[in-house]
Amino acid sequence: MQLITVFDSNVYVAAALKPGGYADIWLDIAALPGSGLRLFTSTAILNEVRRKLTKRLALPEPEVDHFIKRLKQIAVVVKPARKIRAVEEDPDDNVILECALAAKAQLIITADSHLLKLNPYKGIGVAHPKELKNIFAGDAKNS
Repeated sequence: MQLITVFDSNVYVAAALKPGGYADIWLDIAALPGSGLRLFTSTAILNEVRRKLTKRLALPEPEVDHFIKRLKQIAVVVKPARKIRAVEEDPDDNVILECALAAKAQLIITADSHLLKLNPYKGIGVAHPKELKNIFAGDAKNS
């Protein structure tokens, strides 16, 4: 099974803040050939992750650069063709939906309540990160 998935920036931020933690383990799993978890992202999502890590959380630039490089190695970067305005309460969330549509994703993983309440969005499932262990039972190391 190959599950085309888009992680919200909040999942990536959690992975950066806690190496070896739950979110980081899912990045490791996605990096494994044959894991079935195929990640897609966009430049807008990567820029948001960079902005949150450097501006809001004040992580050192070299550490953030290394993390973004890792994400680019794990996830396929797509260029969304159209803008979406589905989340009026938090317009930044729309980049996640734009990426998911461009990637023809089957699943969006997020802890964001605005996105979770859209489940499903145009046939794309929207789930909390903790639900990944139910989808990939046995793949998550100690999760």
